[in-house]
Amino acid sequence: MVLGFLFKKKKNKLQRSELGFLKPYDKDKLASDWSGVEELVGTGRPSAFKEAVIRADKLLDYALTQISPGEAMGERLKNARAAFPPDIYQGLWDAHKMRNALVHEADFDLTVLVAREMLGKFKRGFTHLGARI
Repeated sequence: MVLGFLFKKKKNKLQRSELGFLKPYDKDKLASDWSGVEELVGTGRPSAFKEAVIRADKLLDYALTQISPGEAMGERLKNARAAFPPDIYQGLWDAHKMRNALVHEADFDLTVLVAREMLGKFKRGFTHLGARI
């Protein structure tokens, strides 16, 4: 009985082989939409950096819907853990949490430096999934 318990796979722990892969169309969409994120950054306006982080998070959600099950983005990201090396996975969580703070906390102030850092984390995640951005 104890051995059977030890060898059971946890419910929410998916293996990489159980996750989907991005199709060429999805990779192209990520690359195309990412160029819009870069255009926002190129303006240099602080409000554009905020919008860029929000758009990058939406792109992450799109990518996760293609490879991972789940009702909400947080659940999809948890289920996609095996798709990323630990440092990239943690970076995506950090970037997603930053986006949540930006959207849900009225007094949250996102600096340009932090926005650039979060956008870099999103970009590393997309690149790891095979998008050429």
